[in-house]
Formats: sequence, C-alpha cells, structure tokens
Amino acid sequence: MRGPCENCPWLKDAPREYWDPQHFVDIFRNCRGDSMHVMLCHKANALPVEKRTDLVCQGWVRVLGFDAIGVRLAAMKGKITVEEVNDRSFKLFKSFAEMLKANKVKP
Repeated sequence: MRGPCENCPWLKDAPREYWDPQHFVDIFRNCRGDSMHVMLCHKANALPVEKRTDLVCQGWVRVLGFDAIGVRLAAMKGKITVEEVNDRSFKLFKSFAEMLKANKVKP
C-alpha cells in the first residue's frame, strides 16, 4: 500500500460514520504527534500477526507528517518512505481534529 485506502478515514471522500467511534478515540489517544505509536492501516488485520505492524496508515502519515514521532520512527524502520509522507496528491483532512469532527467523534 503506497497510498490511502479507498475507505481510509483520513480521505475527505471516504464513507463517514463507517468506523466505531471508540476506535477513533483510541487512535487519537495513542497516535497523536507526540506519541511513539503508529496508526496501522485498517487492512493490517488481514495480514499474519507478525506482519501487521508493517502496514502503516498512509493517510495518517501524510496528515501528521514528520512532526509526529511515530511517523519518524516508521520511516527510520523502513515501513514508510519520505516520498509517501510528503505526497500531497490525496484529498485528506488537515488534522486529527478535522477528521474526528467529520466522523462525529469527540476526542
């Protein structure tokens, strides 16, 4: 995956209210810019357990960018590329707050 999935919650044209609100709250708590955690792609669960952490959410990396510790760590580990982080060709929400609001979730 080298771009956000068609139903990535970070895409402005993805389905809304598709995700469990508690899932968003957990992601917000764990994957903000000041966290060392990485937001995984929702499709990671389809992979074998040992491969799941290799599939980083492509929308998340583009929105948070290198300001986020987790994004920097993922790049250092080779899980994402600098080009992916800097790619602005997708219509994404500009922040966690904007994405959560679109999904009617309060952190």
